Amino acid sequence: MKVSIVTEGFQNTGYGHITRCISIAQAFEERNIFPTLFINGDENSESFFHNNHFKIINWLQKPTSLLAEVKNSDVIIIDSYLAGKEFYENLSKIGKISLFIDDNLRIDYPTGIILNGTVNAENFPYARKAGQEYLLGSRFIPLRKEFWNVPPRKINHSVNSILVTFGGQDIKNLTLPVLNALNEIYPAVKKNVVIGSGFAQTKEIENLRSRSVELFYSPGSAKMFELMISSDLAITAAGQTLYELAATGTPAIAIEVADNQKNNISEWKKKSFLHDPVFHGDINVLRKVVAQVEKFQSVSIRKKLSGIGKENVDGQGSRRAVDYIIGKICEKQNFYLRTACEFDSQKVFELSNDPSVRGQSINRSSIDWNEHTKWFAKKMSDDNYIFLLAFDKKDNFIGQVRFQLENETAVISISIAQEFRGKGLSKKILSESCTNSFQQSSGLKTILAFIRPENSASVRGFKSAGFEYDSEEIIGGEKFLKYSLKRKS
Repeated sequence: MKVSIVTEGFQNTGYGHITRCISIAQAFEERNIFPTLFINGDENSESFFHNNHFKIINWLQKPTSLLAEVKNSDVIIIDSYLAGKEFYENLSKIGKISLFIDDNLRIDYPTGIILNGTVNAENFPYARKAGQEYLLGSRFIPLRKEFWNVPPRKINHSVNSILVTFGGQDIKNLTLPVLNALNEIYPAVKKNVVIGSGFAQTKEIENLRSRSVELFYSPGSAKMFELMISSDLAITAAGQTLYELAATGTPAIAIEVADNQKNNISEWKKKSFLHDPVFHGDINVLRKVVAQVEKFQSVSIRKKLSGIGKENVDGQGSRRAVDYIIGKICEKQNFYLRTACEFDSQKVFELSNDPSVRGQSINRSSIDWNEHTKWFAKKMSDDNYIFLLAFDKKDNFIGQVRFQLENETAVISISIAQEFRGKGLSKKILSESCTNSFQQSSGLKTILAFIRPENSASVRGFKSAGFEYDSEEIIGGEKFLKYSLKRKS
C-alpha cells in the first residue's frame, strides 16, 4: 500500500499540520505500512522527522514534481491552509482513497473523506455532498503516539508547577510577559517553559532562568508528554497542543494567537474545558491569565477540568482514521496489500512451511528456520525482489505474493493461508499485486508463473487474473506449466 501525505510547516505559521500528519503516519506504521510525507516547509520542519520517510518539497511552486512523486498512491492525505481547490482536485484523482484534514470548512473539498478533529466538529455546517464522507469531532483528532495511551493522572492538592508553551515560534511573543507575571505573583511555583527554535526573545527568557524556572528547548513529543503529565496546569496557545493537554488531563489556560484557533477556543469553552477565552489582542491578557491561575488553585476545579479533557480526547484519533481508511479499501476488495517488513518473518515462515504450500512449490522440501531467516533478511534488502503481503481489515494474514525480477521479466509465486482459501481472493490478490508490480517497476514487461500441471485450482486462478498459457518447462527434472502476463501498453 502506497500512502502519500502532503502538508506544510513554517516558523511563522507553526508546525501543527506536520505533527498531526506525523501522528497519522505513526498509526499506519503501527500496522507496518510506511507512508511518505511531502512537506512544504523550512529547515526547522526537518527536526520533526527521525526516519527517511519524508521529503521537503515546495509543492505549491512545483506541483508537477509532487504529482510525479505521489502517482500510483493507494491513499493520499492532504493537510493544508495554503493549497487551493484545484490542487486538492488534482491529487484526489490519483489515489484510490483521499482524506482531507480540515479545521474550519476552508474550501469546497472534492470527493473524499473529510477529517475535522475540532471538538464539536460533528455539529459544523458541512454540505454533506454525495461522494464525501466525514470523520468529525475530537474522537478523530490526530495526536502523536505518545498520547495514545495515557495513564491515570494524579491531581495534586495545590498548584506546584505550571507549563508555559506557545509553540515552536511564539508568534505573539507571549512567553516572556506571561513568565514575568507568574514570577511576580507565584515566585515559588515551578515554571516549565518551552522555548521553540523560532523564538524572538530567547535571550530575555534565559535571563529569567532560576530554581523555579526551567527551560526546555524544542522538546520532542515524548518530553512534551512528560511535561504535561508532571505539570499541574498549562498556559498555552489554542492550537493542536490544546488537544494533547486534554488527552493528558492537564487543566489549561488557552490564549488564541491566530484566527484559525477561534473554533478551538469557542468549542472548548462550550465543553467547559476552558474557563474564560483569552485573546492575544486584549489589553488585559496578563490580568486574565493570572486570574485564571488563581482560580485553578482549587483542586476540585482542576479535577473537573482534567476529567472533561480526558472524556473528550482519548488519543485514538489517528488509529480511528487509519482503521477507517483501511476499511474503505477492504470494502472494495476484501483485502489490502502492503510490502513485507522485518516483523513478518515468522508469519511468512509458517505459511511457506504449510504442507499444501510446499506440495505445490518448485522446491517441495520443508524449510529450516535458520535458513529461512537468512533468506528473508536477504530478500528484504534485494532491490530486485517485490514482496507483498495481503491482510483483511482486522489485519488477519491472508497470504503472500512474491516477484523475483530479472531485467524485463519477473517470476511470481503466491500462497494463501488455509482459512482464506476457496473464498475467491486469489484472483483479486493476483490482479492487484501484478498491477502494483508493473507500477513499481517501470522496466517490467512480463510476469511469469510456473504451475504444477495437477494444480488445476492454481491454473484457474492465474487464468482468471489474465495470465495466458505459454509453454511447458522442465525445472529440476519435473514438468511445469508456464503462464505469462504482459504489461498493457
